[in-house]
Parts: sequence; C-alpha cells; structure tokens
Amino acid sequence: MKMLPRIVLLCTAILAVVILNGCGKADTPQHVTLSNLQPLDNPPKSPQDGLRVALAVGLSPSQSIARFQVLTKYLSETLNRPVELVQRKSYKEVDDLIQEGKVDIAFVCSSSYVIGHEQFGERLVAVPITNGSPYYQSVIIADTGSGIRNWTQLKGHSFAFVDPQSTSGSLYALSKVKDQGGLNYFKSYIYTYGHSNSIAAVKDRLVEAAAVDNYTLAAAFAKSPQLVDSIRIIDTSPNYANNPVVASPRLDEQSFLAIQKAFLTMHQDEDGQEALQVAGYDQFKLLEDSLYDSVRELVKLIGE
Repeated sequence: MKMLPRIVLLCTAILAVVILNGCGKADTPQHVTLSNLQPLDNPPKSPQDGLRVALAVGLSPSQSIARFQVLTKYLSETLNRPVELVQRKSYKEVDDLIQEGKVDIAFVCSSSYVIGHEQFGERLVAVPITNGSPYYQSVIIADTGSGIRNWTQLKGHSFAFVDPQSTSGSLYALSKVKDQGGLNYFKSYIYTYGHSNSIAAVKDRLVEAAAVDNYTLAAAFAKSPQLVDSIRIIDTSPNYANNPVVASPRLDEQSFLAIQKAFLTMHQDEDGQEALQVAGYDQFKLLEDSLYDSVRELVKLIGE
C-alpha cells in the first residue's frame, strides 16, 4: 500500500511533462496572402447545362429570332444540350453579355468581334461563308426621288445608320465623312437597329439615304423587285470579313471545342444543311483572325 502514492505521484509527473512539451512545440504560424489568389478554372459544362446563344436584332434581315431557331435547334441536338436564344437590340448589349459570361456564344458584327477581342478576349469560333465568300460589303443606298447619286450630293440630307457598332451599317459610312464634319455632314440621322429597317426607311422616305449590308439588300430586291424603282445604290465598300460566331472568354475549353466542331461540320449532314439554308449560310469555316484586319483599320480610323 505504501507503493501506491509513489506510483500516483510518478504518473502525475509524467503527464505534466507530456502536456508541457506539447504546449511548448507550437506549429510555426502560416501566413495567408490575398493578393496573389488565382481564379479557379471554369469546370466543363455537362450535357445537362444549357447553352446560351446571343443575337443582335440587326443581324437578322427579317428582324426576327425565327431565322436562327433552326440553327440553334441543330446545335442543341448535336451537342445534346438545351439551347436558349437570347436577342438584344444592339451589338453593344450583346458584347456586354459575352464579356460578363451571361451567354456562351453569339452571332455578332465583325466590328463587335474586333472590339470585344481586343478589350476582353472574345474568341473566334467560326466564320460563315455566304454565296461562296467569307466577305460582305456595305452598300450606301438613296431614295431615287432625292436626286442623290454620289457622296457629294448626299451632304446635307437625312441618313439612316443601323447600329453604332455596325461595320456595314455605320462605320464605313462614317469613314467617308470623317474629315468632312462626321455626323454633321448629314442634315439629320437616325439609328434603325436593323438593316431591313434602314431599307424600309429609305423606301418609305423617312430618310433620303442609308447604309446597309449587301446580302440584306440583295434579299430585299429578290423578295420585292419593285424596290429598284425607289432605291438607288450610290456606293459600295471594299470587302470586310463576314459577321462571325464568337465565344465568351469565360466558356470552358471543352465546351468551346465541341461547339466549334458542331459549326465546322454542320454542312456535312442533311439537318445541318437545312439549318444553314434557313440562316442564309453555305457553311462555317475556321479562318485566321487576320481576316478581320481591314475591319480593325476601320474601327481605328473612326476612333481617331
């Protein structure tokens, strides 16, 4: 029995040493820095995730979302993902959606791509081929009753632009009058936010002249041959690269490549060919970004 107090005393001493040693060997403090945090990669989207596709009104000759519904339906079936088509009035609004990642891809104007690519890394997905060409033109039209036959005679008259960022519907025309007063070259001007709207504005004599793209004008002439009696072409621009399909820089790489493949192979099957025909395209091709250099020069000229 005399040994018991000694054993208890010994155990108590050992326990105290263990506790003191544990407290005395504290881990070295770890410093956390918030200034060098790196964003996580966007996870690849699963087939269940919807694909959001944006479209500016001005790109559609019919001013309707219906023209691209067959295209988006084909994408949905090919990618096995639901697709939502989002329409906005202006190219700037569509650019904002792309930059913020609120849409995944978009059909945009050539100048919108140039601006978006430079400002926030908008990515080129594919370029549409129309009538065998990757190019389109701006066409300056005038009311035949106005007597306007050239740019000199256009001075002091009313004019319709499509959209402030439209290559064919605005920038080319502005480049022609940049050194002659810019917008002050015209008596008055309006933005119609649609190539078909601008054609109608001239036909109905709401304005005396306008800038539109050659494909929309050709389609209007084909649909209503009598337009040649009320609309005169007074100027045609050089070639500019067609309005492309672009992707948000926030779109993950796996989805980007799948979407790009769907566009580039669309012309190889019957459903894809039908979708292309309704949208007014022959096919989509992967072309060099340098194709848009002439548009860059135009954007730079207007911005100076």
